[in-house]
Amino acid sequence: MKLIHRLGRLVGRFSDHFIAWLLLISVLLNLAQVFTRYAMNAPLFWTEEMVRYTTVWLTFAGAAAASLYGDHMDMNLFAEVKNPRFQAWHQAALQCIVLVFCVLIVWQGTKFCILNGMQTSPAVGLQMVYVYGATTVGGLMLAVVSLHKIAAALWPQSDVKELSA
Repeated sequence: MKLIHRLGRLVGRFSDHFIAWLLLISVLLNLAQVFTRYAMNAPLFWTEEMVRYTTVWLTFAGAAAASLYGDHMDMNLFAEVKNPRFQAWHQAALQCIVLVFCVLIVWQGTKFCILNGMQTSPAVGLQMVYVYGATTVGGLMLAVVSLHKIAAALWPQSDVKELSA
């Protein structure tokens, strides 16, 4: 049990740092695009495409960090139920739904990546497997975090609570 908690925290924190770097890269690319377009009157043709690809990675990799820290939007219809056992099972059930969604994302994302991954992007010439791979990698990271949250909800031991903070 400790392994899944450590792995869930590790994946969530890796995702957190990874998306921070991607966001920095995206901002720098945008600044370069604006500067070269308006100050130098010679825009960089590849920056817009790269910003789009970093945004795709931000979305899929960021889902794991958002889920770990509880920042995903939810509609908790049973928030007023004060029974801790019910709340634990309710959280586990919600994370099981997320886990099923992750399986679908990984399955379809991998299939799409295999079918279309050898195409190249028009401006950069990057193989699209590196862009489409965001669905598979992001889905796997979110699945690990969801398993961590299921275990934390169903087995609320002192060492588990410490690891999920």
